[in-house]
Amino acid sequence: MKKTGIFNSKISAFIASLGHKDIISVVDMGYPIPKGIEYADIVLDKGKPGFLETIEVLLKELAVEKVVIAEEMEHKNINNYNGVIKLFQGLEIVKIPHENFKEKAKMSKYFIRTGECTSFSNIMLISGVIF
Repeated sequence: MKKTGIFNSKISAFIASLGHKDIISVVDMGYPIPKGIEYADIVLDKGKPGFLETIEVLLKELAVEKVVIAEEMEHKNINNYNGVIKLFQGLEIVKIPHENFKEKAKMSKYFIRTGECTSFSNIMLISGVIF
């Protein structure tokens, strides 16, 4: 049995298979996941697990070099926006309109659907390298 890290076998496999510049998107429970893209649905209840909580766990195993969020998050979901700014301090944070976000997110290798139920709680994590 695994002793540490991410215990969800599907998400653990997602992270292990990411290469440099691959995209994994973490989205709220209402996000329209594109057909044909593999995803892990970890919704337990409304709000559980949360958006930021999920990202914090992913960052224990995932090297990230850049993130993309919807620019609307800054004004319509200040709590999660501030959390993203804090979690990714020093990294490039790209803000694009939500409609553009949904188009660009179609390039994701994987999606993780959280139980988050606040607007614009979606992020693309661009995989980095550890050397």
